[in-house]
Amino acid sequence: MNGAGRTPRLAVVRLPDADASGPDRARVVAEPPALPSPARPEASGAFALPVERDRDEPAPAVDPGYDAETLPTVPRCRPARPEAPAAVPEQEGPRPARTLPALPPAATDGPAAEVVVTPPERPSPTVRRRRDAGAALAAGTVVVPADTPVGVPGPMPDGPVVLHDAQGRVVTVSPELARLVGVATEDLVGMPVDAVVATRPAAPGHGELLRHGQNPLPVRLIRWRQVPGTAHEALLVVDVSDEGETPAPGSTDAAVADERRRLEELSRLAGIGSFENDRSRDSWVINSVARTLLGLPPFGTLGRAHVGEAVHPVDRPVVGARWRAMLEEGTPLDLEVRPAHDPTRVLHVRAARTTVGERVIVAGAVEDVTERRAMETRMRASTQRFTDLLAVAPVGVALFDDHERLVQANQSLCRLLGEGQDTLRGRRADELLDLHAEREALAPGVAPTGATPLLARPAGSAGSISWSCAARALRRRERGARGAETEPVWCELHVSVSADDLGRATHLVVFTDVTENRRVEASLRHQAMHDELTGLPNRRALSRAVSHLLAGPSARRTAVLFCDLDNFKRVNDSLGHDAGDELLVVLAEKLREGLPAGCSATRHSGDEFVVVCADVDAHGGLDELTAVVGRILRTAVPVHGQLVRVSATIGAAVGAALGLPATPGEPDIDLTGDPVEQVLATTSLDAPDHPATADLVRFADAALFEAKSGSNRVALADEAIMRGADEALRMESQLRQAMVNDELVLHFQPVVAPDGRVQTAEALVRWQHPEHGLIFPDKFLPIAEAADLLGELDRWVLRTAVREAATWPTHGGHPVASVAVNLAGLLPGDPDFLATVHEAVTDAGLPWDRLVLELVETCLADLPPATLREMNELIAAGVRFAVDDFGTGYSSLSRLTGLPAQIVKLDRGFVRGVATGESDRAVARAVVELAAAIGQTCVAEGVEDADQFAVLRDLGVDAYQGWLFARAMPSAALAELLARGPIVTEVADAS
Repeated sequence: MNGAGRTPRLAVVRLPDADASGPDRARVVAEPPALPSPARPEASGAFALPVERDRDEPAPAVDPGYDAETLPTVPRCRPARPEAPAAVPEQEGPRPARTLPALPPAATDGPAAEVVVTPPERPSPTVRRRRDAGAALAAGTVVVPADTPVGVPGPMPDGPVVLHDAQGRVVTVSPELARLVGVATEDLVGMPVDAVVATRPAAPGHGELLRHGQNPLPVRLIRWRQVPGTAHEALLVVDVSDEGETPAPGSTDAAVADERRRLEELSRLAGIGSFENDRSRDSWVINSVARTLLGLPPFGTLGRAHVGEAVHPVDRPVVGARWRAMLEEGTPLDLEVRPAHDPTRVLHVRAARTTVGERVIVAGAVEDVTERRAMETRMRASTQRFTDLLAVAPVGVALFDDHERLVQANQSLCRLLGEGQDTLRGRRADELLDLHAEREALAPGVAPTGATPLLARPAGSAGSISWSCAARALRRRERGARGAETEPVWCELHVSVSADDLGRATHLVVFTDVTENRRVEASLRHQAMHDELTGLPNRRALSRAVSHLLAGPSARRTAVLFCDLDNFKRVNDSLGHDAGDELLVVLAEKLREGLPAGCSATRHSGDEFVVVCADVDAHGGLDELTAVVGRILRTAVPVHGQLVRVSATIGAAVGAALGLPATPGEPDIDLTGDPVEQVLATTSLDAPDHPATADLVRFADAALFEAKSGSNRVALADEAIMRGADEALRMESQLRQAMVNDELVLHFQPVVAPDGRVQTAEALVRWQHPEHGLIFPDKFLPIAEAADLLGELDRWVLRTAVREAATWPTHGGHPVASVAVNLAGLLPGDPDFLATVHEAVTDAGLPWDRLVLELVETCLADLPPATLREMNELIAAGVRFAVDDFGTGYSSLSRLTGLPAQIVKLDRGFVRGVATGESDRAVARAVVELAAAIGQTCVAEGVEDADQFAVLRDLGVDAYQGWLFARAMPSAALAELLARGPIVTEVADAS
């Protein structure tokens, strides 16, 4: 195996002391190395293995600062001259170890050097600092290639080295030493070595490197003689200017050296470098931290030029001027510069001139403040952003000190309060409050509590550094220097507490103007709890107020009066809905002004007012209060140029009738004020209702129903009425269950032509009660209406009726009879009206032209365009609309022309007297003639005898419905009737 391409192996050479005697010769133990490849003359690398020694030889001392595997080495070696090494014949097999010639005694004391050539099994550490290399060489260790033949001059180690002959003449020097001396290598060759390196007889191993034009450099000398293959001697110099001379252990100099090392370590930990310039010698001592910060070499002597070049060119003029001022005037140097090797860094340099004896010394420190300055820049930017944010923030922002005095306010807060920043500065936070406005905002009768400080923490925020406060009223002035106080501004507060540089508390407060929000909220709250037409509290407000009163000490004295206007429908039908609305507004104002103290009026529904009294005993009892309310509503009101006389039917109930227990304590509202408005202002709209609230309202409503059926027009809820109300409540529950259990049935009453042929059959609902048998609509429809079940009932009737009609038979080729469905809860304009009708007819498979939808006159008047479009869509499909009970509203006949209907059903009230009364006959004639004129079919309801039939037939009525022809019957019976053909009047009479 030849050595081509292999990295030369290195040898660790331990140098003996100078006085080693002959027997202590250096010996080499190694495998025979291969010859170095001529193509790789500068191959480098170092490996160290344990040194082989004689069995009885003691182990050599090792520097405690290094372990066996980190022995400092000089990694690269170059030949001093281009002399080719002598060729060594290649041998096969392992080559025995060989011993180098003994080295002559060196200049220093110590045993002979031991040279051990080791195979390259592990690489040594990378290049260490030059100081460590000098220390290693001082301990007697150098590295030379293991393949260097014995007796041939070997390469010199990397570093400042001078090679001289036996006569003391310089043979060659390394480039590093030439740079330190300041003279070219060729100029140094042949010079006496003493002209380059001066030794100190008093300090063996120490000396000075004589430099051209500069002060001598303190160095440590490593010398050995008879470089292998020559008679030359090598001298390695190590720069110790940073360390000072090596003191003897235990000496004062050793203590100083230890102190210097500690200072060096502290300097490294603090990141602050130091430097010292002796002006008398122009020598520089710069520690390792400063060298690193300035980008200077870690070792070697530095001059003024090196230090100057370490500063960025842009900063050099300023540094030079300040340096000269320090030297000439004694002004301390304190400035920031950028290093030339890394302009992104900022160094803070401080220096001062001092005098030590006759020597002028400049001592200084350098510190990297890049991160600090960057942080300061960021903080300044952040502060500026905060300032800019305060200036442009649309909300008011203020800073208060630990005494809650205003320190700074932005322009938005100044505009909000109408005052300048100078006026606001120094004012306490509580001085901004408008306590009078906050007291005024409380509901009447609510006692104000103690003023809460503006910056007080709300409950539950203890320990937190930020919190929010409910809206507070702040004083506001008109714009101007002497602006008067105006309406307060309401602001929500968001407070954040922090500590300033001195540890004092600082409050950052954000003021958000919610004045307009409060107005909108109050408006929405008012709309949710008040009737839009009259401005009175609505049904929801009534329930909230009654519930609150029943939960208080006045529960047994709380009264509710239901007031239903008499003949109000006549006003609507005769004068129009606008007139009816105007009448309601006037009556609402009369109630508001005429009710005694402690009473409040609400609007419950269309023509129903409900009066709430917090203490009926204060007004002489329920009878006396009912009489007062009756007198207020019994009046004459001019409406649309006509004097309309009105009155009301009243039903009343009091809390004592519910058996509520007496509750001790004082009421939380003023019983002489408006009870409803006070409750709305002081309680949550979503608070749960008192369990007895619905009962008290229901009993008053039941008393109203009782009053309508009597002649007294006033009824007070007694035991019988309440029992009836309870029965109605049970009926409501049973009715709901009946709709689920299919207990409802349909009966059909025929509508016949003059010839007795059945044209249509009207579907009439019945309730097949499991206990009470068949119940007619007049008994349960009011219950369904009160329970808001008419819509569900209409849907059930429509689906069932069209399904039954689809099964009816024909007779004699005549068209099958149509089915008529009366609607009261499912009306045109309802969101699901069109979809419900379409689904019912489609599912049943009934032709569209066999469906008639009957509605009362008021449901067809003044319909909006969208509702009319829905109706026209059904009419185009074949559906017909009928006006049911026409004439009951006392409406003008002219309104008939505007109704979107094809059939007019004359109310039974006119039919009843048509054979005996001229007026009824005249009305019937007018309706029939008008219907014929506009192309509508006229149907007479309630025809019960032949005389009525004869008169109506002579008037030209198109169809008839009544007991004269047939009573309402089940669907199966109707099918049999249809199968028999036309109905004969005598047969109807006989049945």
